[in-house]
Amino acid sequence: MIRVNWPSSFGMKWVLVREVLYGCINFQLFYLLAFVWLPRPLKERKYLEAAAGTLLLIGIFSVIKYAAGYFFFPDQVLLGMIPLIGFPKVYMPFTTYLPATLKTGAGVALLAYGYYLFLQWRNTDPADRLLAVTAAQAHARYERMHTGSRQLLHHLQLLTPVLEDERTREHEGTQAILLLSDLLRYMLYDKALENERVAVKKELVHFEKYVHLRALLIATPHLHLRVTGEEHPGLIAPLQLQQLTEESLQQFKDTTADINITVEMNTHELALLLTQRDIALAHKIKLYA
Repeated sequence: MIRVNWPSSFGMKWVLVREVLYGCINFQLFYLLAFVWLPRPLKERKYLEAAAGTLLLIGIFSVIKYAAGYFFFPDQVLLGMIPLIGFPKVYMPFTTYLPATLKTGAGVALLAYGYYLFLQWRNTDPADRLLAVTAAQAHARYERMHTGSRQLLHHLQLLTPVLEDERTREHEGTQAILLLSDLLRYMLYDKALENERVAVKKELVHFEKYVHLRALLIATPHLHLRVTGEEHPGLIAPLQLQQLTEESLQQFKDTTADINITVEMNTHELALLLTQRDIALAHKIKLYA
């Protein structure tokens, strides 16, 4: 831009004022936010104070930029458009200039906040970061186990009337007990679940057991499972298929019409589709190499 406006004194001055001088002013705002103002209230978790101070600084710098344009560079900053020959120049009032400079200030503030977070992450001890990651993984594992245990407990309650009925005790009851035992063993004792990833093949085997168990315990709606696509050698987050299926089944109001469950394996993701008549619910699950 400097090369283009070099022959024109007006254009050169416009570039130096708008791009260089006001760029320096915005950098001062960035430096003040990132290194002077934001660290203290954010460290003390006083987020409202940090936001209020940031807005105040943006407002102050907006006034500074308007004042610089008003007193020193009106043609480069406040001139709305270049007037025709013989017509007076029309300059922007503060109310017209304010929205544009507030947008710029908000962008600078977001950049300063992002840079502050980056500095916090970079200065954090590696052991602390590892501890935070481990804690997050443990929390995710707990949530997964909690959800799965609640589902199995629900299935265990549904198993009681099946065992009490002599007509279903020997066949359906025995199958349900074996399936429930396998799912419980997989959920609580399988070492693969500790790594947050399990083989797709293993997860599908236990998902089929889950669908079969649910079909034994809940007569309607009847579930039809179909797995399509080539077998994927990668990994998947454990028990996600069961959780998404259970959540989706709660959304079907019709308890008589059959529900089709389709699992389609692609290169990088697994698609889960549940359909009942004209209602369809779709989910995508990421696969890992």
